[in-house]
Amino acid sequence: MMTDQEKYLFDLNGYLVVEDVLTPEQVHAMNEAIDHNREYIRIRNHDSLSGAADRHGGKASDALAGEHGRGDMKGFLNWPKPWCEPFRDLLIHPAILRYMVDFLGDDFRYSNANGITMTAGNEGHVFHGGGAPMRHHSFYRFQDGRMWNGLTAVCYQLADVNPGDGGFACLPGSHKSNYSCPREIRRLEAAMDNVRHIPVRAGSAIIFTEALMHGALPWKASHERRTLLYRYIPACMAYGRKYEPDEYESFADELSPLHRALIEPPYYSGRQSIAELLEAEDEPEPSETQVNHG
Repeated sequence: MMTDQEKYLFDLNGYLVVEDVLTPEQVHAMNEAIDHNREYIRIRNHDSLSGAADRHGGKASDALAGEHGRGDMKGFLNWPKPWCEPFRDLLIHPAILRYMVDFLGDDFRYSNANGITMTAGNEGHVFHGGGAPMRHHSFYRFQDGRMWNGLTAVCYQLADVNPGDGGFACLPGSHKSNYSCPREIRRLEAAMDNVRHIPVRAGSAIIFTEALMHGALPWKASHERRTLLYRYIPACMAYGRKYEPDEYESFADELSPLHRALIEPPYYSGRQSIAELLEAEDEPEPSETQVNHG
């Protein structure tokens, strides 16, 4: 359960930093997996995200422009073994799922995941999201004494992000905005004093509502940025074009009941309780003495 301080800060800002949610061993395992599977990383064009699209202005923003594009990493749940295993484990990270119960309610599902790599000179990303205009998949509201979120992202850091490095940044509080964000602010051509870059250690996570106006600053550090984004959504909703169970067919026989509940297709009535499944996974298995004499 979230603390009162965490609830207040998330409601205030639209994001929450959870320190050291991954162990050093987990961070090492995932970085090693990426090192062995770099052929799955697709490098974008140098101006695909920094404002050159017509809808974002037709020319890269000076504040976001870079020499090359970021790396997009998908499909890691189906990488060859053993490299896929640490990523599959993240689907049911107990601490993160408990946060999701507070953010989304007890009936939510896994939406999608992707990874991002950036090296020195990478372009930034035009800010996107925001509380207005209203979008059915991405929202934030407070009702019945608690918060309710639409699509919610967990941004795991596999490398340190120091002040000035670049990477994830946002407009705190914009998840509750009533006016659409002007283009010049999305492109970081105005109101830069309202933009917040978030330094964070490897192994920590930034949880944010996709209703928050967010993007990325150009990467300036000499080391590679490595970020994983796992997203969860209310159980009756889907963000992608369609639900694709074939993504999980290759390892369906290895899934726990909690895994299965999270990857079920979108529907509302009669879903299993994620909180109850979490409790069941936490219960210790009965000892031999308990089995024989219980």
